[in-house]
Amino acid sequence: MKTLIAVALFAAYTIAVPPASFGFPQSEGNTPLSVVYRANGSALPVQPGNLFGINVPAEAPSIAVNESYQSIGSAYTGQYVFFMLDPDASYPENPQNRWIIHWWQQGLTKSTSQVNDSGIGGTLLQNNTQPRVAYRRPRPPTNSSAHRYIQYLFEQPPNFSIPAIYSGYNNTNASRFPFEQFVADAGLNQPVAANYFYCSNQTAVPATFVAAPGGQYPGGNGAMITQGTNLPSATSTMAGPTSATSPAVYTGSAASVEPGSYVAHFLLAFGASWAFIM
Repeated sequence: MKTLIAVALFAAYTIAVPPASFGFPQSEGNTPLSVVYRANGSALPVQPGNLFGINVPAEAPSIAVNESYQSIGSAYTGQYVFFMLDPDASYPENPQNRWIIHWWQQGLTKSTSQVNDSGIGGTLLQNNTQPRVAYRRPRPPTNSSAHRYIQYLFEQPPNFSIPAIYSGYNNTNASRFPFEQFVADAGLNQPVAANYFYCSNQTAVPATFVAAPGGQYPGGNGAMITQGTNLPSATSTMAGPTSATSPAVYTGSAASVEPGSYVAHFLLAFGASWAFIM
């Protein structure tokens, strides 16, 4: 069955996605990827840096591309490769299982459908093939500080194939994926769009918690990485980081919910019974 992946893009976005201090690949021209979940019939667009509790929808989000961004453009009619990844597994303090693949899909193309939910426009991406790694909702370990979940979209080169060394990564083996080395080995260029959010499984954080970017979790952000990098203390398989260092941990400031914001939209959509969290 055809899958629609709605990735819309926020206009006139100037903040690096993801932040430069993370030390991870950034989108070309700071182009943000708007990942749109649905719950209870309402659209739930992800704003880069949103904070959520553990109740992320089990159904994959949709993804669309806004051709007004130079990195996307209407002239490109080829295919895309999409990743959703966790760089903080199993814990942000020592991510020895970096990167865990939460979704790996290639062969995406632009559809003829448009995304208009919540005023975010974009052309839906579609595919007629099975994902390399099917979507898996975020699930940090119990009492873990929030993990980052980063979504990347790349242009797929002609005659693209997965290098043989990565053939073992699939639905049953999706951890310790050397993502940055894969990008180089597979001949992918800079991502054309990206997005990210946080998901916490700390006991003090309600499952339905949500906060705007720069916000704070109940009881504090703990070891959540909001800027700076964190490196594993043990060597990962297949060329993972090898340097041991303490994570640079910064807590965000409390954020209010402003009318018209994405967070306000979420709350209005669900009211007191809202149970969606990414």
